[in-house]
Amino acid sequence: MIAFLPSNAPWCKQDFPHMTLVYAGDIEGRDKSEFNTMGKDAITAARAVRTFSLTVTEIRELGDEGEEVDALIFYPIPQLLLARQVVEGWNQSEFSEFLPHVSIGPAGSALADNVPQTAYVDENYRDKRRNTLPASVYFDRLAICWGDDKMIFSLGDFDY
Repeated sequence: MIAFLPSNAPWCKQDFPHMTLVYAGDIEGRDKSEFNTMGKDAITAARAVRTFSLTVTEIRELGDEGEEVDALIFYPIPQLLLARQVVEGWNQSEFSEFLPHVSIGPAGSALADNVPQTAYVDENYRDKRRNTLPASVYFDRLAICWGDDKMIFSLGDFDY
């Protein structure tokens, strides 16, 4: 998998918040050298977008029956679509259409904790905002994952 990682995600209830650029399929029986080749393609894609922000357009339930999740859906920028084209050859997903999104938690969880129960409790601003959903998400890292192996790069390294 090649994915972009948000700079922070206090709104996410998943362990590894990410926006998948391409899912490369099962690695069983594949040569480990493909990981390096995929990494090179991922870096080329990263140079197309560098650090970027995407606007959230909606919250949608995604996934197969019994495995549904809530996701933030994004409006893609042209550079993101170009990055996807660069790595399209790796796509082994059953979904052929690219839908930029970040899964944020189990189905129904997106708005469950979104409204503070006590608006005027003596809490700091960060704690009050912990469960609100963002209007946009800033992505500043790139992950290349091959089973348990991961390479994570700062997209800022490509801002020049």
